[in-house]
Amino acid sequence: MEIYQISIVVAIALAITELLTLTFILLGMSGAMLCVAVIQYFTGTFSWPREVIVFVVASVAVTVIFRKIYRNKADQTTLKADDINQY
Repeated sequence: MEIYQISIVVAIALAITELLTLTFILLGMSGAMLCVAVIQYFTGTFSWPREVIVFVVASVAVTVIFRKIYRNKADQTTLKADDINQY
C-alpha cells in the first residue's frame, strides 16, 4: 500500500468521525489530510517536515473557512433579557 493511500484512508476515517461529532473541526483535518495525500501522490516521496507543515497549514485554513461559512448568527448574540444574574 502506497503512503498516499494510507493518507486517504486516514482522511476518510476523519470524515466519518466528523459525521458522529458534527463540530466541523475534524472535517477541516480531513480536508488537510487529503491535501497531504495529493502532495504525496504527485511527489512520490514521504517527508515528515513537509507533511506536518502542509497538514497544519491546510487544517487551520480549512477550519477557518468552514467556521466562516457555517457560522450561526444566533450563536454570536447574547440575550441579556434572559440573564438570571442581572439584577
